[in-house]
Formats: sequence, C-alpha cells, structure tokens
Amino acid sequence: MSAPSLLERGRRGEPLTDEDIVDLHGHLGPYSFAIPDATPAALVSVMDRTGVRAIVCSHIHCITGHVESGNATVLDAMRAFPGRILGYVALWPSSAAEVAEQARRYLDAGFTGLKIHNANGFAYTDPAYAPALALANERHMPVLLHTWAQAAEFAEVRELAPRYPECSFLLAHTANGMGTADYTRIARELPNVYLDLCASRTPLGLVDRLVQEAGADKVVWTSDALFINLAHQLGKVLGARLGDADKRTILSTNARRILGRTIR
Repeated sequence: MSAPSLLERGRRGEPLTDEDIVDLHGHLGPYSFAIPDATPAALVSVMDRTGVRAIVCSHIHCITGHVESGNATVLDAMRAFPGRILGYVALWPSSAAEVAEQARRYLDAGFTGLKIHNANGFAYTDPAYAPALALANERHMPVLLHTWAQAAEFAEVRELAPRYPECSFLLAHTANGMGTADYTRIARELPNVYLDLCASRTPLGLVDRLVQEAGADKVVWTSDALFINLAHQLGKVLGARLGDADKRTILSTNARRILGRTIR
C-alpha cells in the first residue's frame, strides 16, 4: 500500500511535522484589520497544528519609520521561540550610517536576513540601503522585497541581483496573479532571484504555472501569517497539480538552501 500523498495528509488535518517545512515570509505585530491574536505564541501554535518547522518574520513596522521597535520585538520573539521564529531586519533608509548600524546590530544578534518594503516611498536601489545589502551579501543571506509587478521594481531587481550575487532576493506576493510572465522571466534570468507565493488570492493553477515557467527550485513557500491564514497558504501548494517531490522542493528544500546553516 502506497504512502498517502501530501495532499491527502493535509486534507486529513495531519500536521506535516516530518516534512521540515520552512516559511520565508511571516509577520509580527497588529495591523489595521482585525487579527484575533497577533502574539508570537499564537503564530507558533498555528505552526504546530500544521507542521511548519520555522518561519522568518519581520514586524509590521518595516513599512514605517519605527523599525527599531519592530526589530526589537522580533528579537524578543526569536528568543522566546528559538529555532521556530527567525527574523528579518526591517530597514528605513534614513541614512547609510543608520542603516548600516541597524543591520549589523541585528544580524549579529542572530537575524536571518533583510526585509525592505517600498511602501515607504524609497526605491530598493536607494543608496542608503547599500551598506546593509553589502553585509547580507557577505553573509549569504536572503533579502525579502515587497513587489507589485511594476516595471520599475523589476528594473531595480535587475540592478541589485548581479551587484549582490550572494544574496537571495525573494520577490514577495508573486502569487497574486499580476505580471506572472515578468516574474517567471526574471527568476529564469537571475540565479539569485526567487518567487514568493504568499497572496490573499491566488488564481487556480498559478502555482503550477510558476513551477512550469520558472522551475520548482525558484519558487519558495511563504504565508504572510498572521495577516493571512497559514493553513490556507499551505493548502494552495498541497493542492497544486504537482508531484510531491516538487511540493517538497517548494516547502522545504529551497528555504533550507537559501538559509544555509541558519536553521538546523
């Protein structure tokens, strides 16, 4: 009798603990819409129920000037749940000196990478970010960029990815279904660019298309939790018309490779 598929196990509500699942895009902190429980403990509880091994989080303050308090809150959560909650350093490009200090301090404290959000009005190529990107490149770390399928963003990624070849650039919210051909093209062109799956809506068949056009090794699983239900985001990979080998590549293997020795 063959072993049950990942989809079958998910439908039964079985925690996929043995699959070593890693979420590369989560959040801490309250937001403008209701989240019943935005605490780190609540996030870890959902991870336990679904079988997610670890999640890399930034604070909602990553899109405001209050990055210091946000980073400090993430660090507290990392210390409360070691190995389960990992951290992205949120950055605000006030000056190159301040960005460098913030990045080095928190990366030295054990953070996993950088999170930059362009809703703050600054381009990802803003010179103030350069010291942090250079440090992440030196340490072979991921850089999570929020994207809106805009031509200017793709131009910025094409500039940054070759300049920092040891960074893994994760393009957030690829799975919204906008600009899919542009996303898969840039992932094929640039070896250190990956497609992030979290989205509040994902058209039927889009996960399959991303894998078909960019390759399973260029797609990473992300949830946007606690903004979006973690189980819902897991389900769209489990329910994709892919073999379990590709699903495991998306859910675990790619993240392990990107994070290197950060998690064990």
